[in-house]
Amino acid sequence: MTDAQFTALAQLLRLRAGPTREAVRLHLVQGLSVPDAARAAGVDYQLALKAAYRVKAGLALIKKISS
Repeated sequence: MTDAQFTALAQLLRLRAGPTREAVRLHLVQGLSVPDAARAAGVDYQLALKAAYRVKAGLALIKKISS
């Protein structure tokens, strides 16, 4: 996923800017594991994990309706 794609998806899902969003971006765009992304962004692992699940579920729904 590119930065531009992530930004568009985050806006669509109304994911607020901040460290949690940054952790998800690091995970999906840069390929870091969720624990590493959470640590790099300075957020709790569970918070980053829940946000990553939410974004991945939104992406799956977009893929489903666009096929």
